[in-house]
Amino acid sequence: MRLPSPHDQLLKSIYIPSLLMAISNQGMMLVLPLYALHITGDPAYAALMMGLRGVGILLLDVPAGVLAARFGDKGISIGGLACNIGVMLSLAVWSDPWIVALLAMAQGGGAAAWFLGRQSYMTDACPPSAWGRAIAVVAGINRGGALLGPLAGGIVAEWLGYAPTFLAGASLSAVAAVVMLANAKRVRPAVADGTRLASIGHTIFAQRRVFATAGLVGLAIQLMRAARQLLVPLFGTLIGLDAATIGVVYSLSAVLDMALSYPAGVAMDRLGRRWTGIPCMLVFIVGLCALPLAHGLYGLLAAALVLGLGNGLSTGIVMVMGMDLAPADNRNQFLGVWRLIGDVGGVGGPLLTGLLTGAASLGLASFAVAGIGAVGVAVFMLLVPETQPAAELGSAD
Repeated sequence: MRLPSPHDQLLKSIYIPSLLMAISNQGMMLVLPLYALHITGDPAYAALMMGLRGVGILLLDVPAGVLAARFGDKGISIGGLACNIGVMLSLAVWSDPWIVALLAMAQGGGAAAWFLGRQSYMTDACPPSAWGRAIAVVAGINRGGALLGPLAGGIVAEWLGYAPTFLAGASLSAVAAVVMLANAKRVRPAVADGTRLASIGHTIFAQRRVFATAGLVGLAIQLMRAARQLLVPLFGTLIGLDAATIGVVYSLSAVLDMALSYPAGVAMDRLGRRWTGIPCMLVFIVGLCALPLAHGLYGLLAAALVLGLGNGLSTGIVMVMGMDLAPADNRNQFLGVWRLIGDVGGVGGPLLTGLLTGAASLGLASFAVAGIGAVGVAVFMLLVPETQPAAELGSAD
């Protein structure tokens, strides 16, 4: 049975490698800090490893765009997978804290290359009228990886040890690379300004209004999405719930999130990006403002479900807007800067929440993030027109 478009074109080239890489990457989110704690016994060092992984992503976002322009979407994607394989194999062999720290940063860099290459490849492989649905499937795959990866990683680490766990992660990435090598087309976008880092400056200047407006919207969405992951368990602890109950609340929120992911992609393709982008931000703001008002289980559950609704509606919106806005002759450099803006929001959400909580209160932190979201909504409504090409509106299958 043939899959409907665009999924038939992306099954082997993107979806299967994405599932394998999602399990490997998400498993690392659990195993890496546990391994760091195992070799040093220091919780601060374990937390630092995840921070360094985020630093690696931020440092490689823009260079990955330049490399993609030089070697093509398939080349940079395979390069990111190869980097992940090398990191996993090295972690299976070395346990020196300094080497592990460098490998954590390298793993983040490899992830940045993979994410950018995949996004750029999908921009070319399917029409704009199908981008929302394609990205929604990838988002669902990532959510599945977030479930399977930590579960599998934790079981293997407990039963067999850390070295076999890293070897298993490397094997998944290797299979993903082989599948992509065999099935993905070679795509090398036209490049107007060369492939040097200097071309990034030209891209930022030429697209400065887009980055200052639509980019701010993307940053605000990513900030709220990342902050919610920290705020829900923190408020649960504040009102006296145990870890198991908080886990149930978070899981119910995630179920609503996953249920809405693909419908949000369909709506994005049929109605336009603003029809999911603006509502998702408004829902996020309501949920963030409701969290400080929650004084018991049901209040927290209601706020968490609202946030799950917002996250489901936001599925793929930042990536798809970047794909819409990327100029054809400078696509990869643009996407590199675009991903950097979004990743700053993803990293900044928990950081800002932590700083404001330490300086004032958890409630103020939640309201502050909601306030940033409100600024993003205003910019979206007043300064960012519909990004989907007019010819593609309503043309989804």
